Amino acid sequence: MVLEVLDAKKTFALEIRTFGKFRVSYKGNILSEEAGRSYRMWDLFKYLITFRDRGILPETAAEILWPERQYSEPKSAFRTSIYRLRQILSGKTNSKNREEYITFSQGCYLWNTSTDYWLDAQEFEAACHRGQLLTETAPEAAVESLKYAISLYKGEYLPECMYHEWVIPIRNYYHRLFLENALSLCGLLKKTGDTAGLFKVCEKVFLIEPLEEDFHLYYLDACLACGKAKEAYAHYNDVTERMYRELGAKPSAAMRSLHKRIRAEMEAGNASADLCLFQAGPGGKEESGAFFCDSQVFLSLYEVEKRRAERTGGPLYLGKIALFAGQGSWQQSLLKKGMHILGDIFLSNLRKGDVVTLWQDNQYLVLMPALARAQGDEVLRRIKNIFQEKCPGMISIESHYRPDRPLAQASSWHWGDILN
Repeated sequence: MVLEVLDAKKTFALEIRTFGKFRVSYKGNILSEEAGRSYRMWDLFKYLITFRDRGILPETAAEILWPERQYSEPKSAFRTSIYRLRQILSGKTNSKNREEYITFSQGCYLWNTSTDYWLDAQEFEAACHRGQLLTETAPEAAVESLKYAISLYKGEYLPECMYHEWVIPIRNYYHRLFLENALSLCGLLKKTGDTAGLFKVCEKVFLIEPLEEDFHLYYLDACLACGKAKEAYAHYNDVTERMYRELGAKPSAAMRSLHKRIRAEMEAGNASADLCLFQAGPGGKEESGAFFCDSQVFLSLYEVEKRRAERTGGPLYLGKIALFAGQGSWQQSLLKKGMHILGDIFLSNLRKGDVVTLWQDNQYLVLMPALARAQGDEVLRRIKNIFQEKCPGMISIESHYRPDRPLAQASSWHWGDILN
């Protein structure tokens, strides 16, 4: 395996790009677009550059590359593709200086790795390995090597060959290599305090893998390091909502822990109560119980659960609990304390699949998927009782819900009176 990174400033006669979009050029002239309908010839080329160390047998080539086609003489069809490919790659040079990019040895056709060519996948792999080798002994050089590697990865390997079985393992390998080395690069950049570099790497990863949590953790941490608590808040809401909507996943312990830092930064900056309470009650017990979120995220999750219930015909319970106090300053202080206590009760008494938001300064909305009316009523009743035991006579409390509202497939809906 090559461990040296080729000089990025050096020019090569043949340039091959495989990440994001396949392109082959010879001395600046694009060859891969000249071939017209010769997709079988280029399939062969892609196989040869992918498996540079083993080549391909004429007897098995058709079965590997074009399993959907039946050839009366598969070896002849293969040799025709080899001939045409050699003409395309070397036909523009005179016979004296012609490069033999494809060789024949021991019954196999092989890619000649000693010729004058540049392959992004080979360069990417070499840069990744070099960066890993230098991480401990020369971190600055490791950063440069890994930055170069990440810049080469423009997207999936040979994306136009999405369903070619022989491509899938190597595509997954390069994808994993990209994520692993991008993560290593983030770690090195964090150590040196290079937040601008961190943002660039994370944003590059988000374009390819928008829901890789580790990179969101680095991104949020960099936001806080730059004093961008509001940006961290917005990003956290966006990514947690997408993870829930697309993966059905709630924030991990690491994300919740980072959220505590975001909340502390916003509280220190005199953020509004709505922002300070957007994710969890003040008791900090986010590790269990319901998912607390901002009102906009709540509405998005509500729409997801609503569509799911419509599709499956299952129930969905939506309710509201509100606290009330007088207008004096001490009553408002009691109200704030009561909301904190009520938030802790939600965390301790709701399921992990339930969702809660601070809708107004004195109101919580709670979304309980797959819960029938009677069950939802009982949950709210239990929460009211627990609160009144903790705060007897301190603040009056009301809970609201609406009767079943039938939808297609007999779905049962229970609406808080806020969402009319």
